[in-house]
Amino acid sequence: MEMYKLTADEIMKKDPELAIIPVGSLEQHGPHLPIMTDWAIATELGRRVAEKMDAFLIPALPISTCREQMGKKGSVWMNPVTFYQMMTDIILSLKEQGFKRVAILQCHGGIFIMTPLVRDLNAKYNPDLMVANVDICTFGPILHKEGIIETNTEVHAGEGETSKMLAIAPETVKMDLAVDFVPSVPRPYLNYGSIYRASPSGVWGEPTKATAEKGKRIFERSAEIAVEEINKIFDYMSKKGKINYSWF
Repeated sequence: MEMYKLTADEIMKKDPELAIIPVGSLEQHGPHLPIMTDWAIATELGRRVAEKMDAFLIPALPISTCREQMGKKGSVWMNPVTFYQMMTDIILSLKEQGFKRVAILQCHGGIFIMTPLVRDLNAKYNPDLMVANVDICTFGPILHKEGIIETNTEVHAGEGETSKMLAIAPETVKMDLAVDFVPSVPRPYLNYGSIYRASPSGVWGEPTKATAEKGKRIFERSAEIAVEEINKIFDYMSKKGKINYSWF
């Protein structure tokens, strides 16, 4: 059961030290996927990871930063500085209640301010608070190497995301409209123009290769990888000693 469905007294009795914050986005996902895709994926993966780690799960955040998706109605974003402060406030509220570890599941690749956010929190609050960030966009090469997905071209709305949505919300997927497109420019070019400059459809990958069965396997393996990585990060931080004045 997701711990946010419990009462405050029940949560006090469990007294978890770890909180999970899945972060998604509301943004275009080509002609075949709903704008809720990242949020829906974050919700499902967050549930699985929290269950495996017996952690306090915060409902997936639906809005973050996604200006690289500008061009059509439906994408909703906040400014990076707003996201930075919002996440800081949420995490410090957890710290004040006694949570000692917070794991962020980044389920949208366009949150470029996440790195300085996590680094600053750890620099300021280690060892009393440890914050880990796991970006699921880094799972693609692992899933490809293990044969769970066929392609290694996805940045947005490709085989992996489409497969996951077929597994959890097939009624929202329009496979008859799916188109494959791999831009000729690298991902950092999203700093210079929206995804529509690189891909007319807003797709960066090969969604026509998606299946619901792949989606189920992706979720299962992604939850395992996320738990492994969270544990590695916290293990690394917990072994740090003080260097002169600094615990960071």
